Amino acid sequence: MANFSAAFGYDFYIVPVQNSLITDFSTNPALDSTLPPASSASVTYSAGVFTIGSETYAMDGSDAGIRLASLTTASLETDTGSEEIYTYDDETKGYSQAVATTKAFSISLAGIADFNDAAYKVLRLTEQNTVADGLRVAFKRVGPTGTTETVEGYGTLTGYTESNEVTSIVYWECTLTGYGPYHLTLAS
Repeated sequence: MANFSAAFGYDFYIVPVQNSLITDFSTNPALDSTLPPASSASVTYSAGVFTIGSETYAMDGSDAGIRLASLTTASLETDTGSEEIYTYDDETKGYSQAVATTKAFSISLAGIADFNDAAYKVLRLTEQNTVADGLRVAFKRVGPTGTTETVEGYGTLTGYTESNEVTSIVYWECTLTGYGPYHLTLAS
């Protein structure tokens, strides 16, 4: 029988970070997803710092991860840039040789808009203040249901879009563009 997973049951956590406070984007963020704030927690943002519930965030990636509720998409997309090499060597028989030169990733996020959800508010405020306050997010994606595969790293929230047509449920989309490498822990 095939070993496959249905495309649901992902847990996706974000933590807002000040870009200037992260000195090593190449290691896993210290995002704590064991005790996320309640989705009903209050969210305030002032002078580049979040306060969620009664906790003022350090903005260095070590704060409690905030779970995105009502998520419908959390798709990882990777890209490998390459440089084509052309030579007259006999061993290539006239074919080009692609040499990998760069790596990039992004995560397409989408969900049903819950305007009272703490994570939704953090996502909106972080995306809005990305440029003005130098914000990024530390993130962690776990799942789907039945697996322990984890993808984590840092990224910039870009391209927020909402859909609010008459007679439809309001939903949002946003792209998390990777900053540095992502870290993959495969299911054991």
